[in-house]
Amino acid sequence: MISKFTFGRPFNTEAAVISVKASDGVLPFGKTVTEGSFTWNYKSGAKDCVFGLGETMRGINKRGFEFISWNTDQPVQDENVRSLYGSHNFIIIYGKETFGAFFDFPGKVTFDLAFTKKDLISVKAEGKDIDVYFITPEDRKNALADIVSQFRKLTGRSYIPPRWGFGFSMSRWGYKCREDIEKVWKKYRELGIPLDSICMDIDYMTLYEDFTVDGKKFPDFASFNRELKADGVRLVPIIDAGVKKCTDYDIYNEMIRCRYECKKKDGSSFIAGVWPGDSVFPDYLNPEARRWFGLKYKLITDYGVEGFWNDMNEPATFYSTDGLKETFDKIECYKGKELDVNTFFEFTALGRDIANNPKDYARFYHKVPAQTAGNLADTEPDGDGNVLVRHDKVHNLFGCNMTRGAHEGFSENNPGKRMLIYSRSS
Repeated sequence: MISKFTFGRPFNTEAAVISVKASDGVLPFGKTVTEGSFTWNYKSGAKDCVFGLGETMRGINKRGFEFISWNTDQPVQDENVRSLYGSHNFIIIYGKETFGAFFDFPGKVTFDLAFTKKDLISVKAEGKDIDVYFITPEDRKNALADIVSQFRKLTGRSYIPPRWGFGFSMSRWGYKCREDIEKVWKKYRELGIPLDSICMDIDYMTLYEDFTVDGKKFPDFASFNRELKADGVRLVPIIDAGVKKCTDYDIYNEMIRCRYECKKKDGSSFIAGVWPGDSVFPDYLNPEARRWFGLKYKLITDYGVEGFWNDMNEPATFYSTDGLKETFDKIECYKGKELDVNTFFEFTALGRDIANNPKDYARFYHKVPAQTAGNLADTEPDGDGNVLVRHDKVHNLFGCNMTRGAHEGFSENNPGKRMLIYSRSS
């Protein structure tokens, strides 16, 4: 059975695809505190296990550690890492009581799973407006499978990729031209190693511009695709979340003309550095912008491509132009000064902390329908009924809405055809 409890006026993440009426009664498990932010506390049994949270560090049983749902570009991964690329706020507690709990919240959530106190499971959201779902098993003999089945019904079952998408894939950064791909393909065949797809990183693009193919490095790309496909190998090119800021680039010009980019509060474009340098970010939470971006995949599927991988969509940033200016201004303050133990570490942190800086995530906004925003709206509705919501409040929705746009674009441009889509962030 699925029961829903609503606190405040939550942002509608659209994670739930079926309607569940909110309950007015007492929570079936644990207690909540909603002063300032939402916290759920549950006194667990000594032998309780905790499963869930998607791909994280450590083992299947998450009990005994703290995890933070905050989509993060984290290439250095060890057992102390609390956040990775995706955030999946669903746990199953298995023990003296067995149930699932889904915390439908678009921003940062901390899961203290008997870490601070060995008998206390505590979940804290950075806000007090949230939907919480509890799932109890209807089939007690198969409790875990039953809870997962109900959860998948609530959030929507997985899409089915094409059959070749379940096969053997080769992926790495460094294939710079057609000859590099051919060498890998032919060597796999020579050695008798199965190969169903080859992923292509940013070097296939023209100047790292999304939805372009460098004709010098990959001449006659459509013919190359056909040749590989005839041998059972598909190419899976990358698409990055950021769009190069360049007035000679049609995608950028069209996005700015339609005002589909993420903006700062003053209405100017939010600009941050990624692979091409200064870039702007499509507002994937804006339905119009999301559809516009999703339809652009046709520029590559017209070459015969049947799969993609979306990357850098936490979103990852090397810097923001505002943050970069602030950093250089701070560096200037240290010029000519003697650095002691404190100022030395302050100085060295300036460059290290510029990438994926939380301050940058608070600099830009999404345009969303007012009925979606709940209590997160930062503005009054405009003439079209839209409001602005600050990015850090809905950070964990960015990557999945980029990929949602890709899927919707595939469905519109290639009806009835199965396409493969990977996403680094989810």
